[in-house]
Amino acid sequence: MGDERVNADKPLRSKSTIFFERYARAENENIQMRRGVYLLSGLLVVVLIAFAYSVTRPKAVYYIPGAVSSGMSYPDNVPLVSVRSFAVMWLTGWMNYTPDTIEGVYTRSSKSMAPGLLSRVHARAADEIEKIRRDRLSSVFMLTAEPRVEEDKGVFKVAMEGKRGIYMGKEEMSVEPVCFVVVLLRSASTGDNPYALSVLDIRKEEVSVETK
Repeated sequence: MGDERVNADKPLRSKSTIFFERYARAENENIQMRRGVYLLSGLLVVVLIAFAYSVTRPKAVYYIPGAVSSGMSYPDNVPLVSVRSFAVMWLTGWMNYTPDTIEGVYTRSSKSMAPGLLSRVHARAADEIEKIRRDRLSSVFMLTAEPRVEEDKGVFKVAMEGKRGIYMGKEEMSVEPVCFVVVLLRSASTGDNPYALSVLDIRKEEVSVETK
C-alpha cells in the first residue's frame, strides 16, 4: 500500500522517453568530446609549428673573447688574432665590389661601422653608388703581407698592405700597391657582429719602398 503511494507520486515515463533522454545525453557528451579533440588538435598543430620554426631558424653565434674553458671568459680581453681576423674580413668585403654588388657591400659593411664613420659614409654613399654603376667600376683588393696590429688604450690599428685593381667594365684602369689602416674599437656583440668590434675609421697610407 505504501509502495503504491510512492510510485503514484512519481511521474510515469515511457521507455521511448527514457531512450531519447539517454540518447540526448550521449549526444551532448559526444559534442563535448569532439570539441575537446578539436581543441587539443589545434594546440598540437600550434606546438608542432613552433617546434619546426625553432628547429629550422638559424641560431645566432656569438664569439666570446678570451674563453679558456666552458663557462669562463674574459670579455675585456679581445685576442689580437680576433682583431686581425675581423679587420681582414671587413676590409676585403669593403674593397671588393662590382656595379652589381656595390649596394650590398655598403649595407653589409655599414653594420660594423661606428656612428661617426657611418654618418660620413652615408653622406656620400648615394653619389658613389651612382658613379660606380654609371661608369661600370669594379674594385679588387688582395693582401700581400701579414696584417700588423697595434693597440692603444682599447683602440686597435690594423695596417694591411696589398694590391688594388680598378676596372671599368673589363678594362683595367690601374693596379697599385696600397696600405689601408683600419681603426677598431670595442663594441657590444650582436648577431650581425659577434666579434664585439666596430670600425672607427679607415685611411690609406703610403706603401713602404720594400713592398712596391
